[in-house]
This record gives sequence, structure tokens and C-alpha cells, in this order.
Amino acid sequence: MSIRCVVVTPERTELDREAEFIALPMFDGELGVQHGRAPMIGRLGYGVLRLQTTAGPERYFVDGGFAQVEQDVVSVLTARTIPVDMLDTDEANKALAEALEMPSDTPELAQIKDTALLRARGQLRASR
Repeated sequence: MSIRCVVVTPERTELDREAEFIALPMFDGELGVQHGRAPMIGRLGYGVLRLQTTAGPERYFVDGGFAQVEQDVVSVLTARTIPVDMLDTDEANKALAEALEMPSDTPELAQIKDTALLRARGQLRASR
């Protein structure tokens, strides 16, 4: 039995695939989803969405967002998704260095810096 994975960004539907298993990069850890999973809604972190399809494994970097599991459909709402093989380690290192240099003098700036750090570290992990 398979489950359907639909990834939507503000611009378009990025992915609509059948899979045997899906691993979601949740904000507080990874969540595996197979056929028959109980319904849930959760907050995504910055990390790798993994799909095990009949054609083989697929991996995508997910830029935060939310995931919903209901009736063997996993719906992912995210700012953007990038195939892992299109990520560049040098670009991720550069983004991390820039994030580390950002000011954090106010609570708002600290939040912006924390988000940039999480995103850059997630891309760096995914690119390796």
C-alpha cells in the first residue's frame, strides 16, 4: 500500500508522488509516515524530506512550514523545496557565515538571525 505526498509552495505544487514511506523533517525531529498513519498536523523544520518510491529514494530540502497527514495523504506546505542534489555545499557554508555575522541586538533581529541559522544549517546538512 502506498501513500501520496503533495508538496505545495506559495508559487505552485512542487511535488505530487506516491511513496511507500515518507520521512518528514519536523521542527523537533524526524517523523516517519507509512500507510495507515493516524491523522496529525505538525510544524516542519529546515531539513530533508525523504521519500521511498517504487523508482527509488528521493530527497528534497524543505524550508520549514507545516505538514498534515490524513487518509494516506501527506500534505506539506513550505516556503520552498529544493532537490538535494541541486544544493551546493559552498553556498550553504556562505549562507551560514552570513547568518553568523547578522546582528541580534533586539528580539526581532535575534529571531531573524535564528531563522537564518536554522535554514543555513539545514541546507548544509542536506548538501553533504
